[in-house]
Amino acid sequence: MIRKLTSLSFKHTSLALLLTGSLTAASWAAPSAHAASAGVYISDSSYFTLNQAALSSSSLQFSVSLHNGGNKTIDFNQYGVRVTDSSGHSYTAKLSEKKSASVLPGQDTSFRFYASLDEGETADQLQIDVFRWDESKADFMSHLGNLPVASAIQEGQAQVPEEIINLRTLDSTLPTDSSIAFQLGQSVRVSENGKWVMYTQLSARNLGASSVKLPTGLQVRLVDANGLKYASTVVNGSGTTFLPGESDTVTLKTPISKQMPVSGLSLEYYYLNQTEDVTLGTMNLNTSLQTTDLNTKQTYSGQQDGEKMTVQANSSKYSNQADGVHVQTIVTLSNDGDAAAAVPSFFASYQFGDAGTSVKASDNTARNEYLAPKETTTYYFNAILPTGVDPNAAQLVLWENTGSSTSSVSSTSSGTATGTTGTAGSSSAASTTGTTSGSNTGSTTGSNSGTTGQMPVAVFLLKGASEAQNGFTTAAAYKLGSKLTFTNSSVVNKNLDVSLVELHAHQNDDLGYKTAIAKYKITNNGSSTIALPELQNELIDSSGNSYTGTRQTSVTTQITPGSSYVVSYSYLLPNKKDTDDESFALNIFDDKSVSQGKVNIGTYQVALQAEEVSDTLALYPFTIKVNSDSISWLYNNGTYSYQLNLDLDVTHEDQVIVDSNFSKVEFDMIDSLGRIVGTQTASLLGTGKLVSGNQKIVVTGLKNEQVDSGVKVNMYEVIETPNGTAKRLIKQFH
Repeated sequence: MIRKLTSLSFKHTSLALLLTGSLTAASWAAPSAHAASAGVYISDSSYFTLNQAALSSSSLQFSVSLHNGGNKTIDFNQYGVRVTDSSGHSYTAKLSEKKSASVLPGQDTSFRFYASLDEGETADQLQIDVFRWDESKADFMSHLGNLPVASAIQEGQAQVPEEIINLRTLDSTLPTDSSIAFQLGQSVRVSENGKWVMYTQLSARNLGASSVKLPTGLQVRLVDANGLKYASTVVNGSGTTFLPGESDTVTLKTPISKQMPVSGLSLEYYYLNQTEDVTLGTMNLNTSLQTTDLNTKQTYSGQQDGEKMTVQANSSKYSNQADGVHVQTIVTLSNDGDAAAAVPSFFASYQFGDAGTSVKASDNTARNEYLAPKETTTYYFNAILPTGVDPNAAQLVLWENTGSSTSSVSSTSSGTATGTTGTAGSSSAASTTGTTSGSNTGSTTGSNSGTTGQMPVAVFLLKGASEAQNGFTTAAAYKLGSKLTFTNSSVVNKNLDVSLVELHAHQNDDLGYKTAIAKYKITNNGSSTIALPELQNELIDSSGNSYTGTRQTSVTTQITPGSSYVVSYSYLLPNKKDTDDESFALNIFDDKSVSQGKVNIGTYQVALQAEEVSDTLALYPFTIKVNSDSISWLYNNGTYSYQLNLDLDVTHEDQVIVDSNFSKVEFDMIDSLGRIVGTQTASLLGTGKLVSGNQKIVVTGLKNEQVDSGVKVNMYEVIETPNGTAKRLIKQFH
């Protein structure tokens, strides 16, 4: 039905109805102005152009400019626009701003419009019909010409689904131009607390001239291919104030059933008019649901405008062990932009099967707050999956800790309309607009907190995960004393050099095992004092058995600039036959930064050092050369004693810091039956230390029966460890 409009008022955009119904192109009257490629002309110097257009699945927002090249003021109230398609259907175009209708000579003025469309319309099918109001015509319009929508469509509109919602439809207190354009981002299907959930991210752009919030009446739901509807909740962005012309992120959370098909999904925007749902628009999700393959970069969705951050799962390895399937996935965050970017707080979960089962994994490595341009940081996510789970069929969900908010949106969002103070006419136009403002009931966007505390960033498919090889077979070649190169600088400060300087086996009398002692030299090359790192490490034999290193009982906490420090680690090894392989892989790892398992930061080929028969003894950082030795015994008033006479050269070869916990030297007197008949201990530090020159090692208080001619003296390096005393035989005197 056509209703006569005596005038068009810009004062109330709800009255800015230009035409309703459906008309065919054949019924149009001949235009009274001529159209050119630049626009629709109403005179030789005055014309209309279509500046820009934004098309969504069920709406079109566009801007028409009136260029007044004449010498008289033009009243835009005398003209109107509507949207038509190639089939002749027409759609109401409503002004979405309050503005003066008077266009002065030499002035260009733009007027923004909004139209609801049937689903499926494309830009190529649409055009803007420009007309002059004419009561002599049957349809009260004298058609001037058409402006093709495709020529003004904004870049990317055809590729990315977008839905424009006129917020005034939901809240009449808002300015007339209050509209939000929701552009579809990524959707991910994740397991959360044993339930399946769909998260969908939207970019919300304020098309109006005033700051607004999302009205509480705006509701969203997910509709699957079978027509089943799942209520969505705004979990991020409900309390956001959207600035004019600016975009921000809105995240929807939708609990779904595990049987829900992942194709044929759509989002439906609606509000409740008393007991009736009123649909505002729909958005197809077919291109939104995302998973990412291993070694594939994905844009980090939580970044600020202008940032270029990406995330990538570099690799995933697993090993089947007695307690389950141990899996580790390495994820890299990269700053590909030209400015520093804040580092988010990430954790992860492994999800597998159809029941919504997941296992949490975290990386607690200390990091800088910002990433410099072209800089990266690496996360290691370890977990133990149940026995029988195929890691290749699992998924890694990367989550971000977003914090929590208790603020909620008020029931009414307010804003002040802007624009010129004049209005386009004062006559009261009759209205046939179909805008319905019913009561809003049920759950709303504003009833939720600003965030849930965590948001999914990406879902990585672990297809291609490889079984971890024995560290013994993958260890890098290593020369004793050279710098150990680590793959993760967060464990060891970049100004510290670490090297393995000694690895010897020590005997443990009558205990059924032996102890390997490794000495590490740590050097501070920086200009400030640095905390001494606690190196987590292990020795791995050719069979894959690992023997964890235990640090010496007490160590310094800091190392000063330009100095080196020696720290010892002990490893309990089984007593093997002399013919057994003494080669190992030294694996340095981090087990503090992850929730399960460990992160390998370097694996190296090492071997126990053979004890050479020599007069030069190496007890790093000392060297002891035995120039001569002899054994004698003495008798004095019924007491026997043995005396070991030594001529030594003691050299502090490497100027490194050693403390009271450093190894000592022990001399054991052993009789012909192999019994220890006396012990004397000496130090290389402090009072009574061994020095160059003649030394006398005396064992007194021997019984008569303990004295024989077969006595010998064993010289040991002795280190106190948390697992007991470890002794290494370094010299034997007869």
